Amino acid sequence: MPKPITPAPIPAAPRTAVQLAHHAERMRAQLADFWGKPIRGVPHGMDLLHTMYVTVTGGDLTHDALGFYQAQCTNFAAAYRASDVWVAPHSMGDRIAAHPFANHPSVVVGNLEDGAPSRDGLVYLPDPIHLDGLHPLYGIAWHMQGTGNDLILDVETITATRLIPTRLPPLLAATTPLPRTPYCPNGVATLHDGTLSGYSNYHLFGAPGPATTLALLLAFWDLRRPTTAADKENTWSDEDAAHEDIVSVPQHTSTGTKTTARSRKNKRSNRPPRKRRIRIIREPAHTPADSHRARAAEDSSGPKWKDNTLRWEVPERWQNRCPNPHQHRAIIEAGGECKPVRVRVKEHTNGPKGRAVDPRRTVRIVPDRP
Repeated sequence: MPKPITPAPIPAAPRTAVQLAHHAERMRAQLADFWGKPIRGVPHGMDLLHTMYVTVTGGDLTHDALGFYQAQCTNFAAAYRASDVWVAPHSMGDRIAAHPFANHPSVVVGNLEDGAPSRDGLVYLPDPIHLDGLHPLYGIAWHMQGTGNDLILDVETITATRLIPTRLPPLLAATTPLPRTPYCPNGVATLHDGTLSGYSNYHLFGAPGPATTLALLLAFWDLRRPTTAADKENTWSDEDAAHEDIVSVPQHTSTGTKTTARSRKNKRSNRPPRKRRIRIIREPAHTPADSHRARAAEDSSGPKWKDNTLRWEVPERWQNRCPNPHQHRAIIEAGGECKPVRVRVKEHTNGPKGRAVDPRRTVRIVPDRP
């Protein structure tokens, strides 16, 4: 029996604001290509929509469904090209998952046009949203068409591309071409005329249901601005966006295009690259005042245990360790297993550097905390 191939892990998310902005812009451009770039005359995203259609109906695309999904691919691609892009702070993934909208049995949807920060938007989550039994969500995108009673809201959840085939039936997983980019939509929900619907059997894609998808989007819209910000007229400008940083990065374009004779002669080499403005949401504006970090900063009851901790010696011994420590999380999320192996741990010293060695103990002592 051939040994199963472990999928490669997602690269670690960059940590500086500029790196995150580049990463988010690259995600936007790749998703725009995924939905709009034709391959033999058919957008690449049609393969995913076809698989979503098959998981619900069990049959091939009908003529009407084919035309509808081609139009949807065009709409999605156009929306990604015009999208405003946000980079969420590292704490927002957990806060969205714990938001009342995402944990309440019902959510009252108000005027979406007034609540949305833009008609077409994408939020990139450096630390993804983790929901029980689902793939981690690295992004949420929304597209609005029409207005008033004719408004249509499409919401996409975005996960790691390598995770999508892990739950599909083997035949569909083998016959569905997916993008070679790190991220791919795994769920699409639509709200129109008060009716919320999904495009697929979302459990097979590790995606949240349509109701949860909409709740996650509304939770992000609610958390995007600090609670103290005045937004009576819902007007948006850079002056009143004190809770966000604007980073201009070169706009990514389609990849794989052929080099033309004009470009080979460098006749357009002096043209400056187009810039795209990415909004970086500041972390302090979205950190609750009653968080554990704030409580720890205000606690003046006495010295913490770290202030009194001495170094301690650890003798040579054997321990059970993961054979893939750098890929352990990705392997577990993909449904794999890491069997521990016994390794020899050399004699060493633990504890804060610059402290004396305490010969009385060989384990770290952590006092009880309230």
